[in-house]
Amino acid sequence: MTISLLYGCCQIETSARDLAAVRRFMIDVLGAVPAEQELARQIAALIPGDEYDVDHLDCGEAIFQINQPSASMEFNGQKSIHQDYLDRAGPSVTNLNYYVDDHAHAHALLQAMGARTHIQGPSNVAAALGEYGPDNTRAGGGDRPFLFMGSRHLFGFDLEIMEPNFLHVSRQSVQFPAYVQPRPCGSGGALTLKRLIVTVDDLARTHGNLCQLFAPGSRSKPYDIRAGTLGKSFRIGLGGMEIEYCQPTGVQGDLATQLASHGAGVIAVVFRSGNPEEILNRSSSQYEFAVSAPQLDHLGLVPPGIIHHIGCRALTGFDVVLESWDEASLASP
Repeated sequence: MTISLLYGCCQIETSARDLAAVRRFMIDVLGAVPAEQELARQIAALIPGDEYDVDHLDCGEAIFQINQPSASMEFNGQKSIHQDYLDRAGPSVTNLNYYVDDHAHAHALLQAMGARTHIQGPSNVAAALGEYGPDNTRAGGGDRPFLFMGSRHLFGFDLEIMEPNFLHVSRQSVQFPAYVQPRPCGSGGALTLKRLIVTVDDLARTHGNLCQLFAPGSRSKPYDIRAGTLGKSFRIGLGGMEIEYCQPTGVQGDLATQLASHGAGVIAVVFRSGNPEEILNRSSSQYEFAVSAPQLDHLGLVPPGIIHHIGCRALTGFDVVLESWDEASLASP
């Protein structure tokens, strides 16, 4: 049996060298808002000292967990996987976080497919994730683990999973999975997260792994299958998050560069915006990131509309791609 992902993606998790700088960029330029602040404080407090820090930001109706690790940090005797990724690949998206219905089954299946357990601990290690009040707390949180699984070789990013310690997701206000309404602290900016762009070395194998791992109700069928001079791709919905998987077809372009330098991984986050010019102006006035309106996309194809690219990956761990809203499409039945 496959893994069922519940409620939507809880967090897009990253590793960064300078949390304060990432926070400033995402708030000042992208319009992100702080979210899940009590949970973020409790997670930060799990690591003694001041070298590690973490924050949660709502950006485009999704929660980004920004980690600033340190080489000396450990949890339950386990070295920091975030620092490992920072050393090997620089700032990057490390993992997506999901609730599952059966952690033991999910763990066994992922292990059987070669995913290492990088970090694990009790699922209520942060108090906010274990106590939801007398009418909504599921007993036994200390006996159920959270699991950070090394699944990057299977589908381009790691996976952090746990069973919920609440009985009803609608009766808790600790976490706000992507696109759940209402959003914490407002809308999280004038953006909506559209998809993650992930480069892999073999599209067919990646799709096979997704089918072997995740239940049909947790993933869509592949769609928008395309091929250009620089690569080929398909899109798929995974637990409510759209992923565009891309395989380079040569040695030119960002897909090939990322794969050769750091292996499979997220290279960009795509947002839809009603006013991309305002965001671009804020970026250009405050930062020296390369900003462009490329005539060809990452596959070497002419995009269906105007796209804008902000080359901020060295800071945030992902480049930002802005797509304009297509109001005609939104109005279509």
